[in-house]
Amino acid sequence: MAATAFVPVAIAGAPLAFIDHRRWNGALVLAGIQIAVLFVLARLLRRKPTRKEAAFQAGVVLLVSSSGFRPGATPGNAVSALAFYVFFLGLGEELLFRGYIQSRLNVAFGRPYRFHGVNYGWGVVIASVLFGLMHVLNLGNLASGDWDPAWWWGFWTFFGGLVLGFVREKTGSIVAPTILHGLPQAIAYSVLGL
Repeated sequence: MAATAFVPVAIAGAPLAFIDHRRWNGALVLAGIQIAVLFVLARLLRRKPTRKEAAFQAGVVLLVSSSGFRPGATPGNAVSALAFYVFFLGLGEELLFRGYIQSRLNVAFGRPYRFHGVNYGWGVVIASVLFGLMHVLNLGNLASGDWDPAWWWGFWTFFGGLVLGFVREKTGSIVAPTILHGLPQAIAYSVLGL
């Protein structure tokens, strides 16, 4: 599932290199892209992908990631970016928002609605709102003393949270959302220079 969903999610992140995600116009573009990704993934994941399809997607990822090394990229940069974005940032946020908050809210409120064959409930929406609010607060900047609420960043990451929440509901696990959250960022940082 993660391999099938990776290309649309990675492509959706590419505009971050060209637009300011903290301004209203950039945030509106990114929110629209995340909504489109949600519908694309709903269509792509309506059935479990075959091994051939997953292998093809993995091949596309390897081809794209190996074809655009930035000057000065080193294997060390790639390994450290992979470790940070997938195992710390992606895994940490997915454990909290989709693993704990969304699952606990699903128990409390149930999953009475369906979206393209996937049951969901208020857990996805509330976890996505909290995910967006975390980006508004931007605790990394707070720690450095340069704190300024980023309302537009929180706005579009709410929609990104809906995408990751949908994948979590579809797979029943946080593995695929963790990969989809961290791997595109790791590749963008270490290989493509985004």
